[in-house]
Amino acid sequence: QLAFHGGGRIEMEYCVTCHNEGSTDADSTNTVDMKVMIHKIHMGRNLPSVQDGGEYVIYGFNNTPHDYSGLIYPQDIRNCVNCHVGTGTDNGNDRLTLSAQGDNWTEVPTRAACGSCHENVNFDRHGGGNEDDSRCLGCHSTGGPAGSVADSHIIPIDAAREAFESTILRIRGGNPGGEAFVDFKVSNPQTGEDYDLKNDPPFTNSGAGLRMGIAWATSDYTNEGNGEENANQVQADALADSTDNGDGSFTVAVPVPDQASGSGAAMIDGHPSVDIDGDGEPDSIPLTNAVEFFSIDEADGTASARRQSVELANCLDCHSTLVLHGSNRADSIDGCVTCHNPRGTDRSVRDIAANPPTDGKQEESIDFKTMVHGIHAAAMRENALQIVGFRGFNTYVYDEEHVHYPGDLSNCLACHTEDGYKLPLAESVLGTTVDTGNDRVNPYDDVVITPATAVCSSCHDDNVAKAHMETFGGNFGTSQAAIDNGDVVEECSVCHGDGRSSDVGVVHGFK
Repeated sequence: QLAFHGGGRIEMEYCVTCHNEGSTDADSTNTVDMKVMIHKIHMGRNLPSVQDGGEYVIYGFNNTPHDYSGLIYPQDIRNCVNCHVGTGTDNGNDRLTLSAQGDNWTEVPTRAACGSCHENVNFDRHGGGNEDDSRCLGCHSTGGPAGSVADSHIIPIDAAREAFESTILRIRGGNPGGEAFVDFKVSNPQTGEDYDLKNDPPFTNSGAGLRMGIAWATSDYTNEGNGEENANQVQADALADSTDNGDGSFTVAVPVPDQASGSGAAMIDGHPSVDIDGDGEPDSIPLTNAVEFFSIDEADGTASARRQSVELANCLDCHSTLVLHGSNRADSIDGCVTCHNPRGTDRSVRDIAANPPTDGKQEESIDFKTMVHGIHAAAMRENALQIVGFRGFNTYVYDEEHVHYPGDLSNCLACHTEDGYKLPLAESVLGTTVDTGNDRVNPYDDVVITPATAVCSSCHDDNVAKAHMETFGGNFGTSQAAIDNGDVVEECSVCHGDGRSSDVGVVHGFK
């Protein structure tokens, strides 16, 4: 909820009564007109004036400066319909709220609104000079020389993605030590046609890639036996190694290690390659990941899906789309957790980090349940989370300078399902590895943090909080065997369990 000026200003209709075109911040001399100020705040460090070394500051109560020069908007700023949407610009996204004048952003362009982001445009000279807003639509409209405002704000990659959809049709085999034969296709939802992965340009152009990966077990992924010094999927090349079935579908075989058991997940990731900007060079188009579950050796042959603790739609409320790892991983929590699992760490790339972390650790967990909390909780953590990325090229430091969570961090339901935040955690949830031991391939010598403690300490990382967790059974240096044998027992849910005296939802203030 937006609540400002002591908590009493919560309605947009009220905000604009003061934040109008005649209002100015006397200290900075910046206008506080709503349509200008809000655009500039969201642009933050991407404002041309900030890029040139300036700052964007608004002074508030008691002349307190609020500096938005470092703000990072968590999605593409061109996604205007995330805030402005009417019947003419409604794209069918049920997460968006239509407003009475929601199409004004494209139908009624003004120098003030447009200039708030495009602040380096000189309107006295732009398009031959514009003393007022009367000539804007002459160019910035459908059929005009500049095209409509909506067309100018199209995000080319997102538009190109609409022509690709992956589907896993069937999974055969998949027994330990054998192969999983995955039937799949990639189609164009706009035409209803299936792509020929062996001949169609999006999949034969340079840079195109498509992989089929499997992960196990869905009770909590470890990918034990993958033969690597990490906890990643086992993958096969879904372009080079697939077989054309002649009906628009293809089949690729993915090896299943001897140690695999329970239920597994098959996932398509990758990117077609299309020249979308006309420069002659193909661009990578993120393919939304498809995930399906299959039985490896379940007694009844029925696959068990991975638990669902968070909703992708909640993530997209802020991010609009989540595309990571070289445009390969896109908009699939079920896909993310196959590698971002309790056994995953950044140790293999820390060894070769171009700019090594300064946290003094030998490795950092990339377990989804701790990593994502740690990233979003940058403002409250005592120690910034540091993770080394792909091939050691970058060390990502998630501190207040780089992460600005815009909501109430204590509201678990901003990301989680109705039950996804509750204690106790499912019995199948594993401890989080913090030391992969001498044998990086073997998970049995890992040092782990007990599950609930791992989650809570990813936000509450100060010594007092850790001592509290340890007092009630949490352990920051145990083994999975000790947890499984009952030698180490967390008692967190006695107080913090659903309906208990210090229920997580009550303590966090949203229940």
